Amino acid sequence: MTDESARALRYLSGSTVRPTILERLVDGSAQPAELVSVADVSRTTVHRTLSELGKRDWVRRVDGGYEATAIGELALQTYERAHSRFQLLDRLEPFCAHAEAIAAELDLDWLCEARLATPTETNPQYPLEWYDDRLTALERADEHARLCVTTPVLTRQLLAAHDPIADAGTPIELVVDDAALRAVATQSPDRVCTSLSTDAFELYAVSDSPSIGMTLGAERTLLHAYDNGRLVVGLESTNDRLREWATDRYSRLRADTRQVTGETLESLS
Repeated sequence: MTDESARALRYLSGSTVRPTILERLVDGSAQPAELVSVADVSRTTVHRTLSELGKRDWVRRVDGGYEATAIGELALQTYERAHSRFQLLDRLEPFCAHAEAIAAELDLDWLCEARLATPTETNPQYPLEWYDDRLTALERADEHARLCVTTPVLTRQLLAAHDPIADAGTPIELVVDDAALRAVATQSPDRVCTSLSTDAFELYAVSDSPSIGMTLGAERTLLHAYDNGRLVVGLESTNDRLREWATDRYSRLRADTRQVTGETLESLS
């Protein structure tokens, strides 16, 4: 972005009046008196804004008052796209703040339609409940297609969330951080054995800890981020490009794993 482009963007962002007036003039010519009503400001402010827009060649005088120029219309479109991107960034901030290791790899276009789940004041465990619900939705929508899951954190609750899906016959591959698996295997070996007793459930340990949790269904991708061992934000998307990214990341991680079975579990505890 050039200095002039940056100044233009700052100018439009500096007051809601400027894009409001420019948007109205993109729709057609208007008199200052009408713009006073549209922007809900004084006549003095309207005339000053029109003068500033005119100096940038974004508007011009016509018999009907003022109208936007072609470059003015392009300036408004550029501003609106930038404004929309910043709104998206603001919406995604809870996820990005807990997924810094991979956030730079993601294209905002992949996340435009993504849905987020974050803790609430009345329900700090909501992201875990959300994940449980989305697992069920994946299983129903994908008709027993294999679910591929990675997680840097493993808890009894997280293991239990996958049990009903595997019990129903949906194949699950769970790739987990080696240290996290050892901790759960030591503290709750029966819980791990219960999951491993299901034929559809496969458990894999990896020494290179996943930086983000991922769950891949046939059409949907879930990303889940953690803080101090607790699931704090989840993201769901059907974007194909995000799925391609997640699938590639999962495949590379899965290639460096070792399978954990009931027979090898004791060596972890």
